[in-house]
Amino acid sequence: MAAPQKVSLYNLNELKTTSDDALAPILTNLPKTYQFRQQHYFTNVRLALGYAAVIIAGALFYADWKLGWDATKAYTLPACVAYFVLNGALTYWMWAVESGKVFVGVREGGQKLTLSSSTTKNKPTYKLKIRYELPQTGKRAIDDQVIEGSFTDWFNVHGYLDKKAFRRWLAGNLEVVGHADPEARKAWDDVIEEQRVDEEVVSEGAVRSGAERANVTVEASASAKKRGRPRKE
Repeated sequence: MAAPQKVSLYNLNELKTTSDDALAPILTNLPKTYQFRQQHYFTNVRLALGYAAVIIAGALFYADWKLGWDATKAYTLPACVAYFVLNGALTYWMWAVESGKVFVGVREGGQKLTLSSSTTKNKPTYKLKIRYELPQTGKRAIDDQVIEGSFTDWFNVHGYLDKKAFRRWLAGNLEVVGHADPEARKAWDDVIEEQRVDEEVVSEGAVRSGAERANVTVEASASAKKRGRPRKE
């Protein structure tokens, strides 16, 4: 078993990447009725474009080194064009087609789930865009949803991912995981209830403190009036 990976709590990219990587092990190991079979189409295309560009560059360098410029100059321009075309296609694929997709899976019955993740600059917030598609039709079963969570909910103070806490957050926000793992869903609901109670206590304390300060001010004003102002000579 691989050792837990420590990340910097101030590096949003590391926090996001580690959270992204934790999605597939959860979704592909749910009870059979809810389990998703991950599809690697987007990743495979990205790797194919990247490797093809690297192979062209490497082959051209090797040929030039072994055969010399005169023997390879006729192939240099086409190879450079092919290299830049492949890199352009790779950039387009990553930004326009993949567009943040971190998990694509199909469950028993053909329902397709696509998750895309993102973060907001200078905010420790993890966003997941959820899309369900009906089997064979490719149409959305429901409107796309976006769920959010704070990285502090599943990363401890030392920078390690708490897998149970992350699963609990998913169960409380991603319906299929909640149905598959009702205990984790209940645990998340309990966390939310505790936070709500704490907020109410803090709010009530602030209101009470404000009221007490107001009473002190009123009493001081009344006392001043009773004493009266000193007369000017």
